[in-house]
Amino acid sequence: WHQKEPFHALPERVTADFKKFGRKTGYGENKKKHTSAWLKKLRQNAALAGYPNALYPAITTRACDMRILPTQQPHFSSTEGDSCGWPFDNLQRSSVAANAPLFVCHISADKAWALVETDFAFGWIPVQDFAAVDEAFIKKWETGRYAVITRDKITVNGAREEFLLKASLGYIFPLVRNTAEKRELLVAVADENNKAVIKSGFINRTEAAAKPLRFNSLNAVKIANELIGEPYGWGGLYGNRDCSALTRDFFAVFGLWLPRHSQDQVKEVGSYINLAGLNPEEKEKTILTRGIPYLTIIWRRGHIMLYIGEQEGRALVFHNIWGIRIRDLQGKQGRKIIGQAVITTLQPGQELIALDAGGGDLRANISGMSILAADN
Repeated sequence: WHQKEPFHALPERVTADFKKFGRKTGYGENKKKHTSAWLKKLRQNAALAGYPNALYPAITTRACDMRILPTQQPHFSSTEGDSCGWPFDNLQRSSVAANAPLFVCHISADKAWALVETDFAFGWIPVQDFAAVDEAFIKKWETGRYAVITRDKITVNGAREEFLLKASLGYIFPLVRNTAEKRELLVAVADENNKAVIKSGFINRTEAAAKPLRFNSLNAVKIANELIGEPYGWGGLYGNRDCSALTRDFFAVFGLWLPRHSQDQVKEVGSYINLAGLNPEEKEKTILTRGIPYLTIIWRRGHIMLYIGEQEGRALVFHNIWGIRIRDLQGKQGRKIIGQAVITTLQPGQELIALDAGGGDLRANISGMSILAADN
């Protein structure tokens, strides 16, 4: 809110996104190849010759998808396949929580899309999903006293029980007061001029905590249990989480900020331990020896896991995983879909006859781990 110009959404980065998809136009939701005219139309609507043309603070008024290009249409690398087709939409950068601060950099020619920055990413979101804020709004919102949502997919209602918005675990709101049964929050909604105004929102007291929730084993297990079984959502599609969104929201409850992407999470926060070069057994032994349950994240390229302890000498991890590799009798590779947040060992699917021994062992490609806080 306090920046005056783009910080991450630099002109060369924004134009690079269009160049990337110009080389590979990919396939749409109908499994037909996108045409060059499709991309040309998006580029014209982006109107980047005048970038940036906005530069003002705003706030999301509902959860939304942040897109790499200004369109809701998907871009798939293939019409088939389990990791290059559905649901892996290449244009999905991330989901953005309701009532998240934004910096609006640019408005499209048709006024329907805005290129915005959040605290963790930049991309295009529909104009209807946010409202502009002024200095008075910012001053009232930045109270320093906040509540963090600890239950998933709840409803925030107004003083007359009217619907205000949906909130999920990890969302943060200014906290007004607590009663025996309710918590009163500040909630941002849009007025008729698409300016943000503040209303009082109410939730059950058990659905949130004063931020940050104290970190201990009991609370860590409680938050993990709230997330377990959630369907996999690539880039936050359909209001669900992928692997890095799960770890990000888990730690947000305890006041630990993580970047959006898995590699950044493990390398930019905490104490990084390089595991590359070790054999699978040595990697697992290091995790068991040095890892702190619920405060250690484990990374392999494209995937992040939360270490939660050991059972019978095996490391246990909590992660939202799409699937594990399998191979049929003819040697054709495929994938056994898990598609949800689960607790596994580092060798999930060992009971499968068709398990791909190399691709199914998560240990083989683990590159590092990070301890996010001291054991106190």
